[in-house]
Amino acid sequence: MSMEVELKFVQANHAAVRQALDSLGAKPQEPYFEENWVFDDAEARLRRQGVLLRLRRKPQGGVLTLKQPGPSSIQVKRCAEHQTRVGDLEAMRKVLEGLGYTVAFGYEKVREKWAVQGCEVCLDRLPFGDFVEIEGPESELAPLAEKLGLAPELSTSRTYHDLNCAWRAEQGLEPRDGFVFSPEEREQLLKQISSR
Repeated sequence: MSMEVELKFVQANHAAVRQALDSLGAKPQEPYFEENWVFDDAEARLRRQGVLLRLRRKPQGGVLTLKQPGPSSIQVKRCAEHQTRVGDLEAMRKVLEGLGYTVAFGYEKVREKWAVQGCEVCLDRLPFGDFVEIEGPESELAPLAEKLGLAPELSTSRTYHDLNCAWRAEQGLEPRDGFVFSPEEREQLLKQISSR
């Protein structure tokens, strides 16, 4: 188990953050597309407890993650995180279903990771906007965010699920837990990734 500590920023300007990361000598990884499935039981007990059980597909392989809430603040999100690589996503899905869990919702994003000053900076594109997450030692998060030009008032400890629900409400859209790209958007994003 590890304790995940992160700062998340909304309304992110990825181009400006990339430029700041580059000036700091940060090391980028290739961006990639990921699919995520969040599992819960019929009574939504995990969600009510603030627990996330997620199966993720990305080019590097599958990952099963369990996140349990920790002492968070308005800006900093903390959670206990257990995760492991998964070789066969379909088999793992059947295991989870055999234990009484089904897919509550799915979501997609494009993620671009950078390593800098002992932290991991993720530039995330979701169907409802661009975001930046900084994960690492808590004492490093705010100073690094400042160097990257990320305004403190744009930080949040809310999950992407919560942010999506709030965005849909602001847009006057019907409530929906999941958030995926349209087939056209997905195709365009995959082309952009492969051409980099």
